[in-house]
Amino acid sequence: MSRAVRAVLAAAAVPLMIAGCSSGIGMAQHARAAIRIGRCPGRALVLRPGSYVSPATGEHAVMYALTNRGAAACTLEGYPQVVLTDATGAVLPFRYARGGGAYVTSAGPVTVVLAHGASAYVLVAKYRCDLGIENNATTIRLTLPTTHGAAFAWREAVGILGSMGLSYCRGGRHDPGQLVAVSPVEPTQQATASLH
Repeated sequence: MSRAVRAVLAAAAVPLMIAGCSSGIGMAQHARAAIRIGRCPGRALVLRPGSYVSPATGEHAVMYALTNRGAAACTLEGYPQVVLTDATGAVLPFRYARGGGAYVTSAGPVTVVLAHGASAYVLVAKYRCDLGIENNATTIRLTLPTTHGAAFAWREAVGILGSMGLSYCRGGRHDPGQLVAVSPVEPTQQATASLH
């Protein structure tokens, strides 16, 4: 190894050693601590409506918060599967998209670490019903993947879904109002939204 290469490697190692020492935890310990945080179990999470999202550009959206009520920190990642049903429990035959539209981010999923009491967020949005409403969504079922490919789900009766515009439209399956965009799980409400 040449003297120039050794000098570059030595110079690069100094900031790494300083960073490890200043935090009090070495890099290997940081990696082990991150690995120990597992996926959030369904029993630790509570689903509730998030803050109001005002309608814009013909789309309507509802924010949801997933709050960790468990004793330990845990992680969430990926796109939830969403199913909207009417007052009788019948599944409304929406089409679903991962991100996009006027509201929902097109950015890919990130791993969200939730401390006890912290929340992650999901945004659900769709275009308005230009030809009128055929049926109102009153219940949402949200399912997230777990580490082993299984899933956990919540079924929440949310009476405001219809009034917020998450309604099944007249005009058939391919009406623009039948497409529901869903964000990945995000660490903030702002991150769920499109920037355009």
